[in-house]
Amino acid sequence: MIDRGDPPVLQSIVDTLPAGLFAKDAGGRYTHANGAMLGLMLDPAADYRGATDAMLFATANAAVLAAQDQAALAAPVAYEGTITTPDGLGERRFLIRKQPLRDAQGQVFGLSGIALDITDMDRRRRALEATLDALPDLVFEFDLDGRYLECHSARDDLLIAPLDRMLGRTMAELMPPEPTAICMRSLREAATHGRSRGLSINLDVPAGNRWFEISTTRVADDGSGIPRFITVSRDITAQKQAEDALRESNALLRAVVDNTPVEYWARDLDGRCIMQNAQVVRHWGDLLGRTVDQTSLSAEDRAKWDENNRRVLAGEIVDNEIEYEVDGERRIFQNLLAPIWTDGRIVGSVGFNQDITDRKRTEEQVAQLAFYDPLTNLPNRRLMLDRLTHAATGCARRRDHGALLLIDIDNFKALNDTLGHDMGDRLLVEVAARLETATRRSDTAARLGGDEFVVILENLDGDVEPAFQAEHLARRIQRVLGEPYGLMRDPSAKPPLTFHCTSSMGIALFGPEGLSAEEVLRRADTAMYQAKAGGRNAIVLFDPVMQARVDARAQLEADMHQAAENQDFRLYYQPQVDPQQRIVGAEALLRWHHPERGMVPPGEFIPLAEETGLIARIGLWALAEACRQLVRWAQRPDTAHLVLSVNVSALQFRLPAFIDQVRDVLARTGAPPDRLMLELTESLLLHDADDVITRMDELKSLGVKFSLDDFGTGYSSLAYLKKLPLDQLKIDRGFIRDLLDDPVDAAIARTIVSLADSLHLSVVAEGVETVEQLRYLAGLGCLEYQGFLFSPAVPVEAFDRLVAERRLLT
Repeated sequence: MIDRGDPPVLQSIVDTLPAGLFAKDAGGRYTHANGAMLGLMLDPAADYRGATDAMLFATANAAVLAAQDQAALAAPVAYEGTITTPDGLGERRFLIRKQPLRDAQGQVFGLSGIALDITDMDRRRRALEATLDALPDLVFEFDLDGRYLECHSARDDLLIAPLDRMLGRTMAELMPPEPTAICMRSLREAATHGRSRGLSINLDVPAGNRWFEISTTRVADDGSGIPRFITVSRDITAQKQAEDALRESNALLRAVVDNTPVEYWARDLDGRCIMQNAQVVRHWGDLLGRTVDQTSLSAEDRAKWDENNRRVLAGEIVDNEIEYEVDGERRIFQNLLAPIWTDGRIVGSVGFNQDITDRKRTEEQVAQLAFYDPLTNLPNRRLMLDRLTHAATGCARRRDHGALLLIDIDNFKALNDTLGHDMGDRLLVEVAARLETATRRSDTAARLGGDEFVVILENLDGDVEPAFQAEHLARRIQRVLGEPYGLMRDPSAKPPLTFHCTSSMGIALFGPEGLSAEEVLRRADTAMYQAKAGGRNAIVLFDPVMQARVDARAQLEADMHQAAENQDFRLYYQPQVDPQQRIVGAEALLRWHHPERGMVPPGEFIPLAEETGLIARIGLWALAEACRQLVRWAQRPDTAHLVLSVNVSALQFRLPAFIDQVRDVLARTGAPPDRLMLELTESLLLHDADDVITRMDELKSLGVKFSLDDFGTGYSSLAYLKKLPLDQLKIDRGFIRDLLDDPVDAAIARTIVSLADSLHLSVVAEGVETVEQLRYLAGLGCLEYQGFLFSPAVPVEAFDRLVAERRLLT
């Protein structure tokens, strides 16, 4: 309170001030306090006069206040702290300033003070500091010169310099020119407009190279007239890196899209182009912002676009092929259209066109290679079987008939061997061309391989029997193929070579019975081989009896292979005798006892063995077995002199390894080579007789002997005969059979004996069956015989008995 002597107006002013005013004497006792002081720190109901702080406040607060009083008697002091008020309101935050009171002589007689309740302000300040601490941003206070007045940073490594170096210095003193210029621009914009947004700077700070986005706001004038600014600097390095990466990715994507050899575009719901790549621009021009109506599409293409667009906007993905002209050339494109979905709804369409012209051409070429013969351009075996399957299935379903013609060009190998494969190819091309002209539109002509062609005939039903129709068409084709061919090795060569050829055909019908394509082809093949076997230039229609023969032959071949594997063949021995009917040798003859059929006639299985090539394997076994038998005979005095003849087929003799095989067999068995007679046929001399002589000479050097079998039935040249290293000639049984009744046969036999005598060769007559034949031959000078008169071919045990008993079976 103010003394009663003070003016009332002054008292009223002091009491209404919001700040607490007080005075104390030098001993720290309160002498004066205004109304605000009573409401803030002192208890209004208590008498404060003469009281000290120790009497009014808690001990801790009182000690601090008393210490401040002592200091204030010497000089002004300020104190900010928390005081527990005596009014029960709890702790409050106060800012208290004290200064000494002096009398007229300058002596200190007390102190005065002012107390401000800053509890709410302190709470707001602390909240602001907490907010600033929570912010990742840097907060600066600048003046218009860019001087750092204040700074708040959650991370010191983002500051351009330590805080104590920054405050009081300008940006120009700490930062490079470029970011400084940008920041100063931000201050000027804020000075003019109150704020600045959207500027960014790049700085090297302790944390590394960083990007910052700066926002500046002008602070309200504090009355000093000096502009002040708050700048918030946000680290946007990650954002910039993401933006840069996105920008690079978009640029790369754009480059990829523009450099991808496909047309790529997008359209909105109105059909307006909203995106395109370089290929679209190159082929169609700039379409951005344009609808389909504004392009050069034809009415037909526009209708197709409308339909595809309707399907796409309904949620479909459309994939088709389209054609249009590019750079003056018609090209094929794969067209793919798909809807663009956003938040579960379709907002447009995206599409691309990929040029597949080259791929389509390649596919056509692959199909051509896969399904067509490269020489004749006719369907090949694969495509033929596919079409035959369809034809056979269709006939079975419709209950009608078709036929397969299998055509083989007769003697085609001879043309290849004499004129060369290029001329053979020209003939095949001409045959293919004639087939296409000779067949109906509904027929299929194909090349099966080599010199074999097929024709698939369909729709053979009607008033005429299918078999008759098929044969009629086959004969027409055969006539066309039989006309002369003009073959030229060089198109400019004149005149062309005139070539005549015939064809053999097999026909197999198919129809309601539902035969497979493989079965139909097998039947036609069977018929065709029958046509060739019958003399060529023939047409044979398949029948079941023919198939039965073929099946039997196939079974025999399979059984023969099994027999060779199991060594089921046996050698029988037919004696060869002298005029006194003493056994001087034998011919080893192959026999096969089938486990089910019994003894298979040699005339049935040996030709098949030669045809299939199995004779080489069987012949090698027979040679080895004969040599082993020679070894056994050599150990007995009564058989040591015997010469054993073994038949060698032309195929076996021409094998490159045959000479080594003979050498190996002789070495392994130890057989005496001078007792081994290899029988060859005249047919061996038909091809490359000089090579035959060379091979015989090499075998002769091993010590073996040679006999020319069935002499007189082949084409032996006397010029070659004298060169052959032969030891023996065998008169064929065909000349012996009618020897006594046919003067020609007798003359031939006489000539052979005379020829052998002049060449110093022995002679063996085969097929001697009567004593009269024996006597006649003996009279001609033939001194060795073989035939049923003496003994058929018998197992080795029976043969050995013949030798031991020195008598012959009759």
